[in-house]
Amino acid sequence: MVDPALGTPELYEPRLPLLTLTEAHGLLDVLQHFSAMDYDWGDQARHFAAELAARVPSRDA
Repeated sequence: MVDPALGTPELYEPRLPLLTLTEAHGLLDVLQHFSAMDYDWGDQARHFAAELAARVPSRDA
């Protein structure tokens, strides 16, 4: 079930093959939040946050 409050697109809507810059920055925020947590997922979140940050332009650019 899709929660309309979350703004999740329906499955039948076409999606871009890549994230938009806004989506990438949002995901980076989430990963950075989880990377600060001290549990098993923190290491993976730190890894993927660093990888994503290396691939997308900064917000300041």
